Amino acid sequence: MSTEPTTSEKIKQAALTMFTESGYEGAALSEIAKAVGIKTPSIYAHYKSKEQLFVQLIQEVIAEERKQYMELLYELEQEPVKQQVYRLFAFFTDLKHMSTGQAFLKRTILVPPRHLRDQLRQDFLHYENELTVGIVKVLHQGAQEGLFDSAEEERLIAAFYVCVDGMLVENQLYAEELFEKRKKLVWQSLWQLWTMTARED
Repeated sequence: MSTEPTTSEKIKQAALTMFTESGYEGAALSEIAKAVGIKTPSIYAHYKSKEQLFVQLIQEVIAEERKQYMELLYELEQEPVKQQVYRLFAFFTDLKHMSTGQAFLKRTILVPPRHLRDQLRQDFLHYENELTVGIVKVLHQGAQEGLFDSAEEERLIAAFYVCVDGMLVENQLYAEELFEKRKKLVWQSLWQLWTMTARED
């Protein structure tokens, strides 16, 4: 039996869509209120400000994505290392199946509101550090199997993030067919880079 969303939830849903489509500056509270079917002042009964609404949405979207990531890490435990690395890469680059929340998060990472930039950078860095724990776990397993050089951990993690962040930009620039082609090539290059030092040893 479905439950009707509360007014607060409806505000968040409308705001999420508008922040994703128009960014922080382009999403007006009056338009959010109109989408919900309430007057603009009614929003303040639920949220102190547009900024508080925005930041709360970011926190909730990060929490949801973190949950999905942790579930993925659990699924990966019995898979071959190469498959583990690929699925981690795919987690960040499967942009075709993004939820609205993930699209909102990625847009904000690329173009954060100017007055919130420093705060959001700290939030994103903290979140990235949590994500890195999972990547390091896979890297250590691969090092034990002789696939990676554990002494190169920092470089390999940096290469991973450069690749997935670069694909986020590519997704904004190119049509889907070219994006998917480049994603495949980037994955192949990333795997070669991760295994290169171990092969040289």
